[in-house]
Amino acid sequence: MLQFLRTAMLVAGCSLASLPALSQEIVPAGTKAILTVEYEYVSAGERKDKYDTNTWSINRMATVTATLKAESPMTLPALHKMEQAQVADLENKQAAATRAAGAMQPMMNDVMALMAKCGEDEACLEREVAAYGMGNSEEINKKRKQVAPDFAAVAQQGPNRYQMWSATGRQTGFYEIAEKFKYVDADPICVERPGQRCTTTVERTGKGQIPLPPDMKPTDKRVAGASMLEVDSLGKTMILQLPVPMMVLAFDEQIISDDPETKNGTEKKQIGFPDYKDVTKPITVPLTGSLIGKSGREIVQIKGASNNTRTLDPTAGEDGELVIRWSFKAG
Repeated sequence: MLQFLRTAMLVAGCSLASLPALSQEIVPAGTKAILTVEYEYVSAGERKDKYDTNTWSINRMATVTATLKAESPMTLPALHKMEQAQVADLENKQAAATRAAGAMQPMMNDVMALMAKCGEDEACLEREVAAYGMGNSEEINKKRKQVAPDFAAVAQQGPNRYQMWSATGRQTGFYEIAEKFKYVDADPICVERPGQRCTTTVERTGKGQIPLPPDMKPTDKRVAGASMLEVDSLGKTMILQLPVPMMVLAFDEQIISDDPETKNGTEKKQIGFPDYKDVTKPITVPLTGSLIGKSGREIVQIKGASNNTRTLDPTAGEDGELVIRWSFKAG
């Protein structure tokens, strides 16, 4: 069917020069720009009762930068939802293509028979096709007129209102983790401790470059990252799929405690941040004029694991706020 559509385009004499002019939201294909995103998670507070006291202060930050390249404008969307009129137009084109293909099928069968007869002999095929055309010119002209309206319907193109920007090269990033937990516990095993309480302090610190997948070398030219955006120049919106850290982030965890059952010391650990379920939903923002220079801010309220403030869950110990700041600048 794709081959048939391409043939229909040629028959209708359609060319890129005849397509509608680009709007100011559309840029030349190949244009590059930098998408930078900062994720910052903050949670702080205290929870206490008659026996125990929990306090915590959590700050996680990750900045990711990706280079995006503009693709050729398109008549139909990849990220935006298709409009009802576009769906109806596609259905009409499919129906027209099916009708034209059905009308042309007998001739196609004849040509296939000539190809089978001549095999690899190009001179034979050229001779037979010419003879077929001379002997069936009236029928061919009749079919051509019959399918012309369907060919024209298939070839009719809407405006090139959409433009996709895709990731190119490797995304880069930096992160920093600074967390502190203090847990005062009235467990019976703490009866000999001051105030008959055990005190545990946990500090987690880490920072550095966000690592790439282990199979990627510094000189690797493959694309690393899945960020993209799409502009709808007619609807005046763009949809962003933001880049996120591709690998877990390393940090040191130091525990100091007088709890007899708690091991003191420092360990190396890792965490995935931000949690994918909080950031994988594409962002839709209004757009007027060029998207170069655009920026935005999103806030995601995170539900914490209130029954265990000391766990290193990606959503942290308590409810917190994930702030997402993004900017799109010329590359």
